[in-house]
Amino acid sequence: MPLNEYEFPTKKIANVQSQLEKLVEKNYYLHTSARDAYRAYILAYNSHTLKDVYNVHALDLNAVASSFGFHKPPKVQLNLDSKASKGRTKSRGDGGPGSDYRRQKGTGHNFSAENPYGKKDSSDSRQFVRM
Repeated sequence: MPLNEYEFPTKKIANVQSQLEKLVEKNYYLHTSARDAYRAYILAYNSHTLKDVYNVHALDLNAVASSFGFHKPPKVQLNLDSKASKGRTKSRGDGGPGSDYRRQKGTGHNFSAENPYGKKDSSDSRQFVRM
């Protein structure tokens, strides 16, 4: 397949980036779709197996945001795994930071195979009011 290369003068190329940013900024549905696509792109980039090539921490977020029609990167919840979070998960369950106190204390409902709905014990005299 032959490849043809064409050159265009820069004066004849329209600058559509600013128009795209204005459109995404003004239209709510385009803005939310672009934000969701931006988030999905970064999460997909992070999930790649070649971490030395696809390093999400070395990614230019301003350039990625401009490709989705933002003039600055939007605030999105990413939940990226890091080495620091893996260190915190080791200390769970021992009462240290990150442990769930409710699992150690118990909820008082006594869920089990015999009591799947957590009905209270006959000796439990607490009263609850539904509001």
